[in-house]
Amino acid sequence: MNAETIRDFLRREPCEPFVMRMSNGETHPWPQRNCLLVTSALVWVVMVSIAAPRPAWAEVSVLAGSAAGRVGKEPDAAKVNEPFAVAFDADGRMYGVEYTRGNRLFRIAKPSQAKAVPESADGTPQVDFVAGVFYVPASKQSFPPDTATAAGEVRFHGLHDVAIGPDGTVFVADTFNHRIRAFEPKSGIVRVVAGTGMPGFAGDGGAAVAAQFNQAYCGTLLPDAAAMLVADIGNARLRRIDLVAGTVETIVGNGQRGRPVDGAKALETPLAGPRAACQAKNGTIYLALREGNALVEVKQGVVRTVVNAAGKAGYGGDGGPGRDAMLAGPKYVCLDRAGRVLIADTENHCIRRYDPAAGTIELVAGTPPRGGATVGDDLLSTQLLRPHGCCLDPEGRLVIADSDNDRIIVGDLRE
Repeated sequence: MNAETIRDFLRREPCEPFVMRMSNGETHPWPQRNCLLVTSALVWVVMVSIAAPRPAWAEVSVLAGSAAGRVGKEPDAAKVNEPFAVAFDADGRMYGVEYTRGNRLFRIAKPSQAKAVPESADGTPQVDFVAGVFYVPASKQSFPPDTATAAGEVRFHGLHDVAIGPDGTVFVADTFNHRIRAFEPKSGIVRVVAGTGMPGFAGDGGAAVAAQFNQAYCGTLLPDAAAMLVADIGNARLRRIDLVAGTVETIVGNGQRGRPVDGAKALETPLAGPRAACQAKNGTIYLALREGNALVEVKQGVVRTVVNAAGKAGYGGDGGPGRDAMLAGPKYVCLDRAGRVLIADTENHCIRRYDPAAGTIELVAGTPPRGGATVGDDLLSTQLLRPHGCCLDPEGRLVIADSDNDRIIVGDLRE
């Protein structure tokens, strides 16, 4: 029975004789008893569909913040404010960073305690603020270098990213302090990994702690955790810190601001706002360009735009080639378990996924191009408001730093 036949059947009167059309054009009258049986079966299917519980992948949980989104104009020191990025350690604890509405590093020891909405109204997992003084700076201008080392005394400024090493060291991109810093959970000490604390460009080939950055926006560990990629946005460069040798070097960008040149060597191309990067196991680097509204691939030292070749801000292209799609101010990238690139398409209020093997892009969370705070039945019906970060939790679920909603949500990805 095809779709047309089912429509004809449902439109008939209950006692009206029914003629079934076959795919070859033949017609066959149905006895009334058969019609009654089929009607009963269809009613049963509808009732079961309504009563059935939502599948597991449909549940969306709130890890921190409120299901209602931002609940106050002023930041609250007792709550997570403007989360920008999250990461998990080897024991399943989640760490996150606040932007300028809080400037703290926080930890959720038991993220698995999060409940699906609307049950999450009963409470979210406990949040512990483990480093950083709560304050709201008057501007993004840099301060004199912060020299504090005690976790409770450090003044971070505009944290943008967090990454966790295999030994539990928590790295943060202390953006407006122009540094990469590290928090040691066992000792409670915060140390400098890279950057003098003053903006500028210097130090390639030398010690990372003596180098200058101009707003270090991301700090992403390589797969072997022996090095870190740093999006040095003010210098229009992507740099790499060797965490073993303690040195730094530029690996993408010539220091000029502009659209990348397809086919150019990595060190010879301009970059339009290098905002975040990640590296696949095969060595390919994926770089999100904020002002370029694009995703760039750096493979074997050659640059190519793989999402939004035109560079125009907007929304479109899901289900088709990535180069023909549009982005709007992407702020973060990371890889899923299959090696696909998750993109925080921030100004489109959504998370999208680029498949390098197929060259295509798709929507995985949010309701672009408009943002909001409504939590739906799944990630694709849940509204986001300028998400700045995302990652996978130990179970492979998508965790989103829903920044302007002051919350962190988690849900299963549809494959």
